[in-house]
Amino acid sequence: MSLRKADLPRAHAALTAALIALLLPPAAIAGGPGGCSDISAIAPFTQFRFDQFQSIFDTLTNPKDPDSQLCSSCHPADLGAGGLGLGAGFSYDNLVGVPSDQDSGILRVSPGNPLSSLLFQKVNCDQPQVGFRMPPGGSLSLTQQALIFDWIRWGAPLSRLGFEDR
Repeated sequence: MSLRKADLPRAHAALTAALIALLLPPAAIAGGPGGCSDISAIAPFTQFRFDQFQSIFDTLTNPKDPDSQLCSSCHPADLGAGGLGLGAGFSYDNLVGVPSDQDSGILRVSPGNPLSSLLFQKVNCDQPQVGFRMPPGGSLSLTQQALIFDWIRWGAPLSRLGFEDR
């Protein structure tokens, strides 16, 4: 069976939906996040470096207030709100494989499983499993959300890694 070029967006969306269903743990289906943004239209990232990811935390500002620091104002250096510091040199160790202070049964980043990772839920969903969407008063672009999804999906690598399709 071959797909026509016009059918590719629909096939990509169906594949993404199937992948999401496979990655969700049964508990997440019953009481999981809600109001999540659709990132399926964003092309998967093919290369990744953690410093690109860190730059989201370091430079994200509110467009109405260019001096704001939406992530680092609440999560500075090694310790911030919710026990989470997103400062350079600290964020990786504070995220990957670390239980959430809000619910120790949920990892902030579960390598290989973005849909059960609280970080992805918080930047992508209006109603994550615990807490609320981040950052308050702003949001990450769909491209930034997709970058986080792909990074987690491929095991939350610290170093450069090539990706395949989402």
